[in-house]
Amino acid sequence: MTTKSKGKPGYRAQGKKRADGVKHGFAINPEQMEYERRKLVEEMSTKLKPNRKQLNTMAAVAATKEPEYFDEEGNKREPTLRILSLGAGVQSSCLALMAQEGLTKHKPDYMIFADTGWEPSFVYEHVEYLKKAITICPIITVERSNIREDLIRAANPVKGSNDEWKSFAGRVPNPPLFAKRPGGKVGMLYRQCTHDYKVIPIQKKMREILGVKPRHRVKKGTIVEQWIGISTDEAMRMKKARMYWLESRWPLIEMKMSRADCLRWYKDSGVHPMPGKSSCIGCPYHHNDQWKNMQKNYPADFEDACEVDDKIRKGLKNTEAELFLHKSGVPLRTIDFQEKPKQQNLFGETFDEEFADECEGLCGV
Repeated sequence: MTTKSKGKPGYRAQGKKRADGVKHGFAINPEQMEYERRKLVEEMSTKLKPNRKQLNTMAAVAATKEPEYFDEEGNKREPTLRILSLGAGVQSSCLALMAQEGLTKHKPDYMIFADTGWEPSFVYEHVEYLKKAITICPIITVERSNIREDLIRAANPVKGSNDEWKSFAGRVPNPPLFAKRPGGKVGMLYRQCTHDYKVIPIQKKMREILGVKPRHRVKKGTIVEQWIGISTDEAMRMKKARMYWLESRWPLIEMKMSRADCLRWYKDSGVHPMPGKSSCIGCPYHHNDQWKNMQKNYPADFEDACEVDDKIRKGLKNTEAELFLHKSGVPLRTIDFQEKPKQQNLFGETFDEEFADECEGLCGV
């Protein structure tokens, strides 16, 4: 008689286990979150009734502290390196410029920009501006490959090649593209692009700076503190670092700064140009306000996105489902984003609800 082995619980069981509202892999200790929640509820007026998500965000902000490091004898020590992950968007650029002006407690040793090869022109322009404005440390650009070309090639493999027999996801670390079935139902592909086009290249460069050879382990006791430009309004995007030698840090949250605070800082400084939102030209996470802005003010970028959208349509193998960049499941070039939506987004174009769970927390900042 054989007994059924106890394997990993199914997705439904995992979902029930996480029903407390704290996401799997979230950076803040759940017990500390619960303590902060109770304090917040006690301190708030009875007229205010935030929902679970809002409470989680506020509790996460309250629980975020400056990290401390200790040696084997228990004495405080500094990290081996401090590195800022530079997305060249509003938040990470604000953090970089604040560090330059001595407004952060510490200064990074390096700033690393991961180029997907498909960033909007204003992002590349802002990176060049930052390279001139930042003098406290080097700004390094890293890349995996060009995600735009990878997508097109994956969706249209050369006949007779090995790629022709692989699934779309097997050929490229795909963005969360929308797949529409013949019946009209639209689903979303698993997102892996941030990890493979941003996280991995940045970590690879970190290892190179540390002098670690490929396939060698990072020396025990090494601590690389990675600064990530997530602000208070996006606190639930904080994720634990997966590497034993890597510690994530969110200075904007420590300083209690929201995205609006960052925008206000640019305005008050009167010196630095205000950057746009950093994300790939054809990112499926774009809110309609972003597509609208691109269609109206950056027609070349919008046409570029439409061209890719047209070319990925039949990218899924062994299925009749079609791929799209827009959540509506219709060709991007047929949508008129200049039409007023029936219901305005409460937060406007500066807040993307669909970005709230963006993997790794490195895009859009």
